[in-house]
Amino acid sequence: MPLKESSAITAEEPEATPAASRVRRLRLLTIASRDVYVDIALLVALGLLLVIFEVASSGSEFLGTNLVSIVDSGAILGLVTIGEVVVMISGSLDISVGSTAGLVTAVVAQVMVHNGGDLALGLVAGILAGLAAGFVNGFVVAYFRINSVIATLATYSAFLGVALLVTNGAQIGVTSSVLATLGTGSVAAIPYLVIILIVVAVLAIAGMRYTLLGHTVYAVGGSQIASRLAGIRVQRYILGVFVFSGLCAAIAGVMLVAQTGTAQPTEGTVGLELTAITAVLLGGTGLTGGTGTVLGAVLGLLVLSTLDNGLLLLGIPSFWQDVATGGLLLIAVLLQDVSGHRSRFAAFRGARRRVDPAIFEEFEDEPAQG
Repeated sequence: MPLKESSAITAEEPEATPAASRVRRLRLLTIASRDVYVDIALLVALGLLLVIFEVASSGSEFLGTNLVSIVDSGAILGLVTIGEVVVMISGSLDISVGSTAGLVTAVVAQVMVHNGGDLALGLVAGILAGLAAGFVNGFVVAYFRINSVIATLATYSAFLGVALLVTNGAQIGVTSSVLATLGTGSVAAIPYLVIILIVVAVLAIAGMRYTLLGHTVYAVGGSQIASRLAGIRVQRYILGVFVFSGLCAAIAGVMLVAQTGTAQPTEGTVGLELTAITAVLLGGTGLTGGTGTVLGAVLGLLVLSTLDNGLLLLGIPSFWQDVATGGLLLIAVLLQDVSGHRSRFAAFRGARRRVDPAIFEEFEDEPAQG
C-alpha cells in the first residue's frame, strides 16, 4: 500500500508542475513584454522630440550641437533617477534625494575648506553623508514602518536644514583642479559626467536584471507579505535600496560641486526629486512597486532633458519647463493606471486560454472544500 500511495503521488506531480510553470512563464513574459513596449515608446517619443526641435530650431543644428549637451545636462539628475527607480521598484518612494545631494555638496565644501583643500577627505565625507542619509531613510521606513512618502518628506526638510546650517546659508567656493576637470572635461568629446552616468547605469541595469539581489527587490516590491512568507528579510532589502539611493544622491552631489565649483544646498538640488520621479514613472515603473526597469527610467530622463533643452533653445520662458514636467507627470500616472488595468485583464485571459482549466476549477472549488 505505501508503494501504491507513493506512485500515485509521483504520478500527479508531473501534471501540476508544468501547468504551474506555464503560469509563471506567462506572468514573466507579460511583464517583460510590457517593459519592452515602454522602452520602444520612449525611444519613439525621444526621436520625435529630436526631429521636432531640429525643424523648429530653423537651421541652428539642434541635433549636431545639443545631442551631447542633452545627456550632459541630465547626468546629475540621471544619478538621482537611478537611485529613485530602485527605491520605487521596491514599493517605496524617496522624496529626500534632492536635499541629500545638497547636503553632500555642503559637506564636501566645508571639509575641503577646513582641511586645506583635501579632496580625498572631502569626497569620503560627502559619500559617507549620502550613505548616512539613505540609512536614516531606510531605517525609519523599514523598522519603524512609517510610510515612505511621509518619512522622506520629513527627512527632506531635515537634510536641507542641516545643509543650510553647515554652510550658514551661504555659497561656498571649492578650489580643486581635479574636480574642475571632472566637471568640465571630456574624453573623445564625451564629458566625464556622462561617462560616470553610463557606468552607474550599466551596473544598476545588470544588478537589477541578472542578479538574485535585483530579483529579490522586484519580489519585495510585488508583495512584501509573499516575500516574508518566502523567507526574504524584507526590512533589510528596504534598508538597502534607500542606502543605494543615498549613494546615488551622494555621487550626484559630488558631480554638482565639480560642475559648478561651488556648494549651495538650494542651488541645483531643489526640485530634483520631482523630475526624477517623473522620469521613473515615464519609464514604466509603477507607484505600487514590483515593475519597471532602470533602462526605462534613463530613457524617461532623456525625454525630459530633450524637452527642457529644446524649449530653452527655442527661447520659451523657463517656467513653461515646469508646466511641461508637471504635464508629463500627470500623463505618466494616467498611463500607469490604464496599462495596469489592461495588463492584468490580458494576463488573466491569457492564463485561462493557455493553462489547463482544471487549475482554475481547483482554485474556485477550494473555498467550498474548506
